[in-house]
This record gives sequence, structure tokens and C-alpha cells, in this order.
Amino acid sequence: MRHLIRAAGILVDQDRILMVNENERDRSYWVPPGGGFEGKDGNTRHTVKREVWEETGLSVVVGDVLFVREFYEASRDIYHVEPFYLVDQWQGEITLNNLEPAGAGAGAEARYISQARWFTKQELAQVDVFPPQLKDLLWDKLDQQDLSILHLGYW
Repeated sequence: MRHLIRAAGILVDQDRILMVNENERDRSYWVPPGGGFEGKDGNTRHTVKREVWEETGLSVVVGDVLFVREFYEASRDIYHVEPFYLVDQWQGEITLNNLEPAGAGAGAEARYISQARWFTKQELAQVDVFPPQLKDLLWDKLDQQDLSILHLGYW
């Protein structure tokens, strides 16, 4: 069995969240910007900084962990662990220009990202989102100013 650690950033601007569109095989869905841990990262906070920059062009300050999701993907024999961090600050303009080209080693997954955009809570409810709990739990936590870590389950 392999293990995959992925980390993502939750960027919220007033009532909107930044998401990236991933296209994989015959499926399109939206996720917070993030990706797989690489040894040069040192920790998952640095993974979030690197991945958000690669996928959106934004430089970020990473805050607290809001969610942790873990699951076993039997078809590929991979156990996944994913922390989702609140991003406190960012600067720059959204761009996809920092994505690595298709087939470029560890960042090859980036080739599936087709866009980055802000969604309101209402807009987010209308699209396919991973993890799906972001459609409601995120907004509840933010409304209550609850920064405790929430485990999203084992899928």
C-alpha cells in the first residue's frame, strides 16, 4: 500500500471561496488549491504555499488547519491524508501560468487544472466539489468563528 499526503488552502474573501477546476478522465470537479506533499516542502504548510502559488499564482500566509480528511482508495491501494488549512492572507493576481506542463514529473497532476475562480456559497452548491462538506460545513465554521479542527471522515 502507498500513502499520499495532500494539503490544500482554504482562501475565503468575504462570502466567496477560491477553487480550482480539475478535469480527470471524464469528470470535472472543483477543489481548494492544493496538492501532494514533496520532500522539499518540509511540512504541509509549505506544501500549501507552493501548491497555491503553482495553481493560482497567489503568494499566501497559511493559518490554522480547519479540516482533515482521510480515506483508503482500494482501486489504487492508496491511503490518503489531507489537511485543509485556512489561508489568512494572500497577494497577487490569479493566473494558471505557474502550472507545470503535462507529464512534468511530480507536478504532472497539474495538467488537469483548467481554471481558478471565486465561488459564493450559493454558486458552490451548484457544482461538484471535493470534499463535498465544503458546501456547508465551511460556512458554518466561519460564521461561528470556529477554528477547531474537524475530521471529515474516512469516506
